[in-house]
Amino acid sequence: MRLLPRPLTDAADARPLRALLRRPMLVALAALTTVALTTLALALLVVTVIGPRIDRAEGMLRAVQDGHIAMLNQETGLRGFLVTREVRFLQPYWAGVDALERSDTALDELDPDDAELAERVADLRDAQQDFITGWVQPVLRSQPAVGDTAALAELLNRDKALFDRYRQVEAEVRALMKERRAELTGQRNAVVLGGAGLGLLVALLVALAVRRANRRLAAQLLPPTREVRDALDALTSGDLDRRAPEAGPAELRDIAGDVNALGQALRERSEQVAARETQLVAARDEAERAGQAKTAFLATMSHEIRTPLNAVLGLTDLLLTTSLTDEQRGHLETVSRSGDSLLALINDILDFSKIEAGELDLEQAPFDLAGLVYDVAQLLAPQAAGKGLDLLVDVPVTCSWRAVGDAARLRQVLTNLLGNAVKFTASGQVLVSLAGKETDGVLTCRLAVSDTGIGIPAAQRHRLFRSFSQGDASITRSYGGTGLGLAISQRIARAMGGDITVDSVEGSGSTFTVTVQLPVAPPAPEDDRSGSLTGRRLLLVDDNPTNLRILEHQLGRAGATCVLAGSGAEALEQVDAGDFDACLLDLHMPFMDGEELARRLRAHPRAGRMPLVLLSSAAHIPCDGGAAFEARLHKPVRPERLVQTLRSVLQRDAAGAPDGGAQPYGTGVGGRPLRVLVAEDHAVNAHLIGLYLRQLGHDGVHVGNGELAVEAVRSDRFDVVLMDAQMPVMGGVAATAAIRGLDVPQPAVIAVTASVLASDRNAFLDAGADEFLTKPVRMGTLGDALERVATGRLGARPAPAPVTAGPGPAGDGVLDAETVAELRDLGEDGFTHLYRQYAETLAQTVAALLAADVTTDADDDAGLPRLAHRLKGSSAAMGALRLAGVCHRLEDAAAAPADRAEALAALRDESRLVHAAVAGLLDAP
Repeated sequence: MRLLPRPLTDAADARPLRALLRRPMLVALAALTTVALTTLALALLVVTVIGPRIDRAEGMLRAVQDGHIAMLNQETGLRGFLVTREVRFLQPYWAGVDALERSDTALDELDPDDAELAERVADLRDAQQDFITGWVQPVLRSQPAVGDTAALAELLNRDKALFDRYRQVEAEVRALMKERRAELTGQRNAVVLGGAGLGLLVALLVALAVRRANRRLAAQLLPPTREVRDALDALTSGDLDRRAPEAGPAELRDIAGDVNALGQALRERSEQVAARETQLVAARDEAERAGQAKTAFLATMSHEIRTPLNAVLGLTDLLLTTSLTDEQRGHLETVSRSGDSLLALINDILDFSKIEAGELDLEQAPFDLAGLVYDVAQLLAPQAAGKGLDLLVDVPVTCSWRAVGDAARLRQVLTNLLGNAVKFTASGQVLVSLAGKETDGVLTCRLAVSDTGIGIPAAQRHRLFRSFSQGDASITRSYGGTGLGLAISQRIARAMGGDITVDSVEGSGSTFTVTVQLPVAPPAPEDDRSGSLTGRRLLLVDDNPTNLRILEHQLGRAGATCVLAGSGAEALEQVDAGDFDACLLDLHMPFMDGEELARRLRAHPRAGRMPLVLLSSAAHIPCDGGAAFEARLHKPVRPERLVQTLRSVLQRDAAGAPDGGAQPYGTGVGGRPLRVLVAEDHAVNAHLIGLYLRQLGHDGVHVGNGELAVEAVRSDRFDVVLMDAQMPVMGGVAATAAIRGLDVPQPAVIAVTASVLASDRNAFLDAGADEFLTKPVRMGTLGDALERVATGRLGARPAPAPVTAGPGPAGDGVLDAETVAELRDLGEDGFTHLYRQYAETLAQTVAALLAADVTTDADDDAGLPRLAHRLKGSSAAMGALRLAGVCHRLEDAAAAPADRAEALAALRDESRLVHAAVAGLLDAP
C-alpha cells in the first residue's frame, strides 16, 4: 500500500537551505569581528602608550646604573692616586668622568613625566656635584705630602662622607625607578589579561549562539533527511511501496519528491522485469535442452563416424604394408591422409563442443615442460624438413621446467601453434622458445612460436580466435583448415590462467605467445651433467645464427668453450687458427654444405682426426659419406641427448688414439680430470691459470693467499697445489711447509712464481715442493707438469733463463706475438677478459710503484720489491716481456738511487706503450 507524504505544517521550514544556513554564519562573523577589533585596540594601547613608558623607565634605570659605576671609578681612581701617587691610577678616574657625562646626557634625553621622579633625579645630580666640587676638584688641585698621614686621612674621611651621601640618594632614585617600572609592567599585563578575558568571554557567547543556531538548524534538517535516507534504504532492500514525506527546506522537499518518483518508476520496472524473467527462464530451459541434445548428437555422431573411420584407417595401414603398385600406393596414401584430416576435424569439433558446454576439465599431474616442447617439435620435424624449414627449439637449461598441470591439453595447444607455423611458412625457420619465472611456487611460462611465413594483416587479426574463422577466405582456400584450432587453444590457455597473443608483420612472419601459470612440481631425480664437457673446445658451424646461439647456450651450460662459424669457409679459418676437440656442423648450408665441409676437414692436417657430428633438419640424413661423421642428429635435438652424444664421441676418440700419441687439450690426464688448488694473489694470473686448467680438462679452485691454501688442503682433497711464492698473509714457502705438516692425504705442490733465483727455488724445495715452474707459465708446460703428477714422474725441473729486458720473439714489439697467439687460442671471451683485466690493473700498479717506499722487506705488500714482483709475473704472462724486465730491475730495492730513478722512468715509459698496445689489441677485430 502506498504511503502518502505528511502535509506541510510549518511554512518557515520551507525556506531555502541557504537562508537557514545564513544565521549561524552571521553570528560567527559578528563574533570574529568583535574579537578582532578588541585585540587591535589592546595592541595599540600596549604599543603606543604602555610600551614607550616601560622603555623610558628601563633606559633611565640603565643610565642611573651607568652613572653609579662612573662615580665608583672616579672615587676609586682618586683614592688609589692619593695612596700611591702613581699617575696610572687616574685612568679609571678619567674613564669615570666620560661615563658620567654620557649617563647624564641619557637622563636628560629621557626626561621623566613623573614630578616625584624628576625631583629625585635632581637630588641625585646635586649629590654628584657636591662630591665632585667638595672632594674631587680639591684633590686634583693639591695633594698632601707623601708622608703626611693626617692630611691623607682627613681627605679620605671627607671622601667617604660625600660618597656615602651620594650612595644613599642613588639607591633611593634606583628604587623609585624600579617601582615605576613594576607599575608600568603591571599595567601592561593587566591590559593583556583583560584582552584575553574579553576574547574568551566573546568566544563563549559566540559558542552559545552558534550552538543554539545549530540546534535549530539540525531540528529543521535532520528529520526530513533521515526520512529520505530511510526511504532510499527501503527501496534498495526491495520495499518499492515506501515513500518519503516532503518536509523541511525546499531542497529536501525536491529530493523527497524525486525519491518518490524513483520508487514509482522502480515498481513499474520491477513488474516488467518479472514478466521478462519468466520469459527468459523458459528460453533458458529450452536452450539447455537443445544444448544437451546437441552434445548427445555430437557424441553419438562422433562414435558412429569413428567406428567406420577406424576400420578405414586401419585397413589402409595394413594395405600399405603389402606389395602394391605405385599407383595403388599413391591412392592408399591419399586415403590415409584424408582419414587423418577427417579424424582431426572430428576431434576439434568434439573439443569445441565440450568447451562451449563448459565441460572442459583439466588434469593436474606433474610433467616436464621442456620434454613436452621437444616431443612436439620432433613430431613436426619431418613435416618442417619436407618443406626445407629449420625447426629450432630454445629452452633455457637454468630451470627444471617441472610443473603440475594438464600436459595433454598444453601439448594440443603447442601442436596447433607449431603446425600452423609450419603450414604457413614456405621458407626460412620456425623457432619455439620457452621462458619462465617462478614466484611463490607458481611457474609463469611464456611459450612463443615464431616463424618467417606469410604474416597476418593487422585488419584480420581480430578474427584469428573466432570459431570457424580464419584470416580471410583466401587462406582457407590455399591452406585449408576449419578455423577451430586457435579458438580451442585460446580457451585452453585461459583455463590455465593465461592467454594467447599474436605479433605479426605481413610478409615477414608471426609470433604467437602462450602464457600459462602452473604450480611448480618437485624436481625429479636425475644425473647432473652440467659440467660434463668441461675443458672441451667445440667448433659450431651453421648458417642460421639463431641455431648457433641455442647450441652455444646449451653446450656452454655443460662447460664447453664454443667457437661459432657461420659458413664452411669461416669454419676452415677457425681450424687454421687453433685446435678443437669436436665439430658440430649443419648439413644444408649455402656455398659449402656439411658433406663438403666434412671432406675438407678430413683432409686438413690439424683436423683430420677431429670428431664430426652432423646436425640436420632433413627428414632423412644421407648415409653416403663413409665414416666422415661420428654421429648424426636431427634438429631440434634435446640438450641432454646432444651432450650425451658429444661425450660418447669424445670418449671413443680418446680411446681410439694410438699409444704414445699426442693427446689433444681437454682430454684430462689419465682419462680423469685433476683437482687443482691455485694459490695466487694476482687476479690476472689466477684467471689465466684457471683458463689453462679448464682447457686442459681439470677442475680448478682459487684462493688468494697461503693461509687460505693451507685451510683448503686441510678441509678438502686436491691432487695438485699450484703455489705462488709471494702472497699476503702467508707466503708460498711457509704455506708449502704448513701443508707438508698436515695429517691429510698430501697433494703434489708445484711452485709457480716470477722469481728465478736459485735461493727461492731451493727454499721451495726445502719446504717440500715437488717442482718449480717459472712465470710466465705456458699451457703446454703446465699440461706436461700435471701429466707428470699423474704418472708419478714429478720432480724438480731445471729453472729456465730469467726474463730480461730485451725484445721478445716478435722483434721489437711491445707484446710477444707468440704469447698473444697462444692466449687467443683460449677463446675470444677469455682472451678479451684477460687483457682487459690486465689493462685495468696495470695503471694502478704502476702508480703504486711510482709512489712506493723503498724497502727491502719482502713481506711488505706496499713495498717496491713486492709490487714489482707481482707486475713482473702478470706482464710476462701477458707477453709484455720488456715491461717484465724493467720490473725485474726494480725488485732490487737496495739499488742506487740513480739506478732506481732510471728504472722508474723506464717503467713509466714502457707501461704507456704496453697500455696502448693492449688497447689496440682489444679494439682489433
